[in-house]
Amino acid sequence: MVVESVEKCPASFEPYQCTLSDDLQKLAKEQLGEDEAIREHSLGQLRDWIAKHPYIRKCRTDARFLLRFLRHRKYSVPKAQESIERYLVVRQRLPEWYQKLDPRDATLKQMLDELVLSVLGHDENGRLVLLARMGRFNTDNLIPMHLFRFLTMLSEYLLDNDESLQVAGLRIWIDHSNTPLKYFGLWGINDLKVSMESISKLMPFRLYEVRFAELASTATSLINMAMSMGGPKLKERVTSPNSTTFNLFPQTITIQFYSTVEESKPHFEEKLWIKEYGGSLDAAELNRKLGEQLEKARDELLALDEMEIDVEHYSALWKLDLNSSEIDGGIAGNFRKLEVD
Repeated sequence: MVVESVEKCPASFEPYQCTLSDDLQKLAKEQLGEDEAIREHSLGQLRDWIAKHPYIRKCRTDARFLLRFLRHRKYSVPKAQESIERYLVVRQRLPEWYQKLDPRDATLKQMLDELVLSVLGHDENGRLVLLARMGRFNTDNLIPMHLFRFLTMLSEYLLDNDESLQVAGLRIWIDHSNTPLKYFGLWGINDLKVSMESISKLMPFRLYEVRFAELASTATSLINMAMSMGGPKLKERVTSPNSTTFNLFPQTITIQFYSTVEESKPHFEEKLWIKEYGGSLDAAELNRKLGEQLEKARDELLALDEMEIDVEHYSALWKLDLNSSEIDGGIAGNFRKLEVD
């Protein structure tokens, strides 16, 4: 795969090549206001802004990368600019979470090999469906940060290589059957909170729903608590005993809980069921192919670390104390300190 340059002011730009189906192009027009003229004009504005930005030192300017942010922010160029700044600062400020996303890393490879997460394919609306089976998460040598890093690596890969994700978005199916209590003990409230913060403030993809199966009642309470701590973007929160619907920029997300995997299955097309659920998909084969794709994209993933911004400038602007020994619960504390006054 081509490794994109991080030169902020290249001599020329490769023309954008659309890989969206006709239906997804129509969806992009209806929901995001995207057409060829708006897309090219907005890309030009972002490129000019990056080239002249006094604090951005190195940054990708290819269409694949910039369209992540434009589509996520519905072509509001100022908001896309803010998202790019935040993305660059957080990746650089918290390298243990966001950098060295190497498919050869033992912990990342373990989650792929042990089928903790699998990409099932696209549903009838073009949305990508991700399956997480937390009962397969090895609590003896893995911690929440490893899961977070794998999801970040996967998100970076998919955003670059599956353009439909930027438009149609993502659905997540989480199976907690056979999940040991030790797994839940690994997660603090801040660990849960950061996942919401990352979705709302950092990774530019459109998450539409999360469906949990066989989640322990105590864990359900923790998740609801974490969502309630999600900040000003989590508004008009409505709850029922089994579901939560809330507004998370730029779309409404539905969280649904089911007593069994069997109860959750009807919400996903049969073509997206793995063999263990009575379908035809072979999760091991899916992950084997995904592993090959990630390996091909390895240089591209590692090259993301070459982007650079003046973190010191933003530490003052966003009250991020780089020298503080009080991290306030780790990454979640740092996200709170990244709030603009």
